[in-house]
Amino acid sequence: MESSSSNARLRNAIGTTISGSAQVVNAHNVRVLHGSPAPPAGLAAWLTPVSNATHTRAGHVAQCDPGTRLDVITHIEQWLNGSDKRAAICWLSGPAGYGKSAVAQTITDRYAVKGRLLGCFFFLRGAGERSHISRLIPTLAHQISISVPAVKPLLENVLRDEPAILGPSASLAWQFQKLIIEPIHSTISTVIPSFRVFSLAKQKIFVIDGLDECSDKAEMAAFIDILLGALPGRNYLPFRILLTSRVEEHIRKRFLQAKCGFLFHLDLGNFDARSDIHVHFKREFACIFDENCQMMQEIPKPWPSPQDLTALLDKAGSSFAFATTLIQCVGGDLMPHKALQKLLASGINSLDPLYEQILSSASWTAGFCQILGTIMILEDNKSISFLSSLLSLPHEEVICELLQVQSVIKIPGDDDEPIMLYHTSLRDFLTIKSRSKQYFIDPPLRHLHLAIHCLKHLVECPSKNFFEGDVANYACLNWSHHTFFGFQEQGLNVDETIITSLVTLIENLLTFQGNTWCNTMLTFTHDNRRKIQSLQFSNGHPTLNMYKTLQESIVTKNLIKIFQQVIDFHEVSVYKQDIFTNLSQSSNRE
Repeated sequence: MESSSSNARLRNAIGTTISGSAQVVNAHNVRVLHGSPAPPAGLAAWLTPVSNATHTRAGHVAQCDPGTRLDVITHIEQWLNGSDKRAAICWLSGPAGYGKSAVAQTITDRYAVKGRLLGCFFFLRGAGERSHISRLIPTLAHQISISVPAVKPLLENVLRDEPAILGPSASLAWQFQKLIIEPIHSTISTVIPSFRVFSLAKQKIFVIDGLDECSDKAEMAAFIDILLGALPGRNYLPFRILLTSRVEEHIRKRFLQAKCGFLFHLDLGNFDARSDIHVHFKREFACIFDENCQMMQEIPKPWPSPQDLTALLDKAGSSFAFATTLIQCVGGDLMPHKALQKLLASGINSLDPLYEQILSSASWTAGFCQILGTIMILEDNKSISFLSSLLSLPHEEVICELLQVQSVIKIPGDDDEPIMLYHTSLRDFLTIKSRSKQYFIDPPLRHLHLAIHCLKHLVECPSKNFFEGDVANYACLNWSHHTFFGFQEQGLNVDETIITSLVTLIENLLTFQGNTWCNTMLTFTHDNRRKIQSLQFSNGHPTLNMYKTLQESIVTKNLIKIFQQVIDFHEVSVYKQDIFTNLSQSSNRE
């Protein structure tokens, strides 16, 4: 039963518009207006898979060039086709830029064609749901329902009987057992005798790429424990899993605990990539030459010369990211042959100096800094149109500024397609001051500036029942997220003018657009609507933390006070929506 204080808050809450055939229901003496129960949803609507996390995703996708990485791929295929049922997991590790994602994509494509792919997930930092673990298992479960149709009714039964399994309180272990292990076990056991389970199951695989790209480090470590915990004893995994990642501490420690027989570990650092990068260079430079044949008609072939190609290979080492960035840098220049000679003469032989050289040619105007900084900290990859609207900049200015760094940032031909980094190591470089030096992008400061842009956008929106459009929805959900992350690191260094702007904008939002913000928040998924609440309790109470670090500032005290109002305001919204959801579920069951 809800507390009387919660009821009191709800009775005094700002009115909320809910579409549908309205009816008044009495719940714990609280009268709640809600719509008609929604019709039963399909499996995809239940699971809400992340479509751009699969091997068929659009945009820039790293793949192995034909005839390259044959040794690595052979080792993986031998493991997949091996008879040792204990080694159900392969961990492919390696430094940034060594081509782990390209190998994972190549294996995924190959085994999808063979009908042996159960599912896949490609994590990517700063790419919304692709950078979080919460959608991993539901996405894999949805793919299983397609690759193994007999699993679909089993999943539907689980979701019907245990709807909380997709809620925020559900553990990864429970989800993995009920949505992955049990449905596959049940399907296999009805087809063949138990003693032949593994001989069939070994033909099916999952591929999960970029464990280090997942922002939820503790949860990822727990997921690895879940996988490894399924190995000992009688109940072996009824499939094989290929995992890829850098050797980061929270990942390395978990795999270190695994008994050697249960895990097949491949280190890309142990494979010589020189010949593969040589093939890559020859193919890409040939394309650059053909595309610029008029400009380069006086340049003798082969280009680059054997001596220059050897020098490039020495610079690249085993880093495909370095090789690709170098090619983009040369190919994006109006005079590629001169750009190549400049790079050869520079002595650059690693990614950081190469990034420095590329960034040194940019203008670093206020607009450029604003655009680049925003791209680095946005919750998801966004389009030119999105940036233009959120930052109040003309489309052509966004494009013009980004063209300066097109060798490291993929600029789409369509203004509504997402802008992508060619490699996430660029974000690492720019957000670590010891590496980027004068090109450092201060994440906390950028978070605060982005919070201000989000709030400005919302305050300036026309007054309606709901905010409309991708930019407004993003701003509605994430302005508080960016504010908290800004304060988390900045402490006493926050400029008073920034705090004053935040206070004014939040007051205006609640005063003039409070109903609209509340209504729009109720339309988001349960996980998203909990974002403000989860931020409230991360690392202790942020209101208390801000008092401790910024207690000398009167303006900051005003901000802290108003943030508590926002948290209370949002708790009412979540409480109202939870009652609505419970009533709808009850009506559906009846």
